[in-house]
Amino acid sequence: MFAFIPLVFGLLGYAWWRIRFVFPRKYRYFGALLITLCVAANFFHRAIENNVIEVIAQVIGAITTVFLANWLIFCFCWDVYLGIRRLLGKRARANKSLRMRKEPLFAQAILALTVALFLIGLNLQYNYKMFSIEHKLETSPKKTLRIAVFTDIHFDPIFPKSKLERIVDSLRILRPDAIFFAGDLADISAEKLNKRGFDVLFKQIDAPLGFYASVGNHEGFGNKATIEWLRNSGNVTLLMDDTVCNDFFCVTGRIDHHVAKNFGSGRAPLKSLTPRNDSIPWFLLDHQPKGLDKQDSALSRLPDLAISGHTHAGQFYPAKIIIDLIWRLPYGLGNLDGVPWYVSSGIGQWMPIRIGTRSELVLFVLD
Repeated sequence: MFAFIPLVFGLLGYAWWRIRFVFPRKYRYFGALLITLCVAANFFHRAIENNVIEVIAQVIGAITTVFLANWLIFCFCWDVYLGIRRLLGKRARANKSLRMRKEPLFAQAILALTVALFLIGLNLQYNYKMFSIEHKLETSPKKTLRIAVFTDIHFDPIFPKSKLERIVDSLRILRPDAIFFAGDLADISAEKLNKRGFDVLFKQIDAPLGFYASVGNHEGFGNKATIEWLRNSGNVTLLMDDTVCNDFFCVTGRIDHHVAKNFGSGRAPLKSLTPRNDSIPWFLLDHQPKGLDKQDSALSRLPDLAISGHTHAGQFYPAKIIIDLIWRLPYGLGNLDGVPWYVSSGIGQWMPIRIGTRSELVLFVLD
């Protein structure tokens, strides 16, 4: 995955360099700087105290990011076209004249398309899909297990309270035996979570065999307070390199790779977390679908099913193309290192937009 990081930064640099030519010469670098600051709003909006300004910053950051992604595709195709013109004998000056006349118009059209996609994407991310997956486990359970799975809720400045109310109601309707949450809780502070009433609603999530959660990489962004918020919610068993068992299954929750690195804690060998009772199924919650760590290559027993999130199934195009290249299993039920592994698209989002993907709440029916 890390091999793609220079490529991503290279593409962003290319998009930034090309966006300068949309602005008049006098404002070229100022315009490019403004675009950069708008994208940065995705990362720094949580530091803003005023709720209205925080919402505006997040919306601007999301729209700008999607605009740049689509602008990147346009620039690549446009440069190929200009290159063909050059090979056919058009002078460089003619290409430059065409670029100066047409690119601002193309940029306006792409911006209008981005805003339209943003409005469509808001609806797609709000109206999550619900479906069930039947799966036969290697270790047969004592009874058919119904386990609800959701990940990447990403409470943020514009996450509607009504959506969390619907999630709570959906879980009541599904009536699962247990509920698994695989990390990335919030992009706002614990104080803001409580102020918006998310704490009261979240505490209503429950199941007979328990509600289990692991942490995600966003819990590692200097946001220990949200980890404590989860730990103190009262209805959640937070697993950070821990394993717990009941009469019907065992579940292990891993510390996310980013959290382990950021907090200097490391990740315990999975061997040390393997349950002693091998007669009941063993589930694994690990936010990033990287598969097993190198230190876990010689396990005496593999988990019966692992659950991850993180990828958001790409969330929007063309980011989905990059996600599909980076991850061995970007979405759905597959196999990683011999372990049946499910990667969820998440029930929330980082940036409030989905294009070509859907938020989801999944019910596993396990025999």
